[in-house]
Amino acid sequence: MTTIFSTITSTNGGSVAIIRISGKKTVNCLNALGINKKLNHNQILFTKIYDLEHNKLLDEAVISSFEAPNSFTGENVIEINIHNSIFIIKRIFAILSKIEDVAIAEAGEFSKRAFLNGKIDLVQAEAIPDLIKAETEIQHRQALQQLTGTLGQKYENWRSEIIQALSMIEAVIDFPEDDLPTEIIDSVKNKVKNLIAGITLHLQNKSIGQKIKQGLSLVIIGSPNVGKSSLINFLAQSEVAIVSDIAGTTRDIIDTHLEIAGMMVKISDTAGIRKTNNPIEKEGIERAIKRATEADFKVFVVEFNNYQILTENAHLIDERSLIIINKIDNNHLGENLNLNDEEIINLKVNNWLQNLDNQSLRTIIIPVSIKENLNMNKLLQSLEMIIGKTFIIGSNVEMITQQRYINALQKALEALKNFDLNNNIEIAGEELRIASREIGKITGKVGVENILDNIFSKFCIGK
Repeated sequence: MTTIFSTITSTNGGSVAIIRISGKKTVNCLNALGINKKLNHNQILFTKIYDLEHNKLLDEAVISSFEAPNSFTGENVIEINIHNSIFIIKRIFAILSKIEDVAIAEAGEFSKRAFLNGKIDLVQAEAIPDLIKAETEIQHRQALQQLTGTLGQKYENWRSEIIQALSMIEAVIDFPEDDLPTEIIDSVKNKVKNLIAGITLHLQNKSIGQKIKQGLSLVIIGSPNVGKSSLINFLAQSEVAIVSDIAGTTRDIIDTHLEIAGMMVKISDTAGIRKTNNPIEKEGIERAIKRATEADFKVFVVEFNNYQILTENAHLIDERSLIIINKIDNNHLGENLNLNDEEIINLKVNNWLQNLDNQSLRTIIIPVSIKENLNMNKLLQSLEMIIGKTFIIGSNVEMITQQRYINALQKALEALKNFDLNNNIEIAGEELRIASREIGKITGKVGVENILDNIFSKFCIGK
């Protein structure tokens, strides 16, 4: 197999770069750089490296050695720490490329070799890019849990249980003259029953893992000039949207990304919803409604005594919605009341609720003044609460992170549900084989050769 090399650090910044070499010809690569000293496993060497072709010193380097199988890839590995100079890196690459059976690594090739050499399973491999891309604590926790093998071990345990059940069935198929003992029949049935229950429970949260990885969506919706753009600017703490008194200023969707309750959330400011004959504004409104329909969370912004948009879009309001009553500082219910007093806030909310005749609307309603920063902390707390209680679950619960896991688990579950010892025993055994094969595809134990290139090609260079 070809020896491969690549930088495993970014060349866009930093003072140090690391070049990893993996394969049988690591010694040849070191010799080509003027290093003739034999390195043992886990040895670190500070030395000079040379461009022998031009008889020039290239750099001073720190070299680490890892002997197979005790390395990330399971092969002999050398890592060369050098100064992060484009010139130095290019010269080393040129020198190594001239060695027979030595080539630049493709995207994900180090991780692919780690998988092929049994250092990690496929579930662990797919956690590597997720860990690299993690922006929040929850994303990091999920990726790390998967990388340490917890999720893959769950699937392998299920597969082992299926294989055990199958072995019992095959004993009967091989020796049909012998009656299958009752305790074995009961054992097989219990295994299948427990497997169905476990996989079903696991699939109930099938969307959460992907949502954690990809991020959530929150859409701000309301009539023109109610404060939607001001709200997204407040949340982002920057001027991401134009604020104007002119109705229809926001015609297209404006997105910004924030971390809320440990989750990455894409917040979208949408066109003000109203009746209009302007084709461009009308298109923006249609996009706003569509985006709100697809969103994980919605924030409706309204003004006092102007709740028509809520009654017209009641089907969009659910337990993942907030209703924001903005501009409460412009609605005086008593001359002697202090706008900063919690009592006036409650009075204004109650007054608004009395006029609300749509009793189907049951969600959190928060009165605010975005302009005056009144009650905005309560808004932030409510957002964190809704997002947190919806998507934050126990840290020990393994989440599904890939659609292919879902597909395989659903096929395995269907096969287990079709398992029936009261019918043809050969067919019952085949259902167990299908279930075992489908779960084995997740971890890479069986039948994944055709998808490996597709999986690892999505990795960054150097991994």
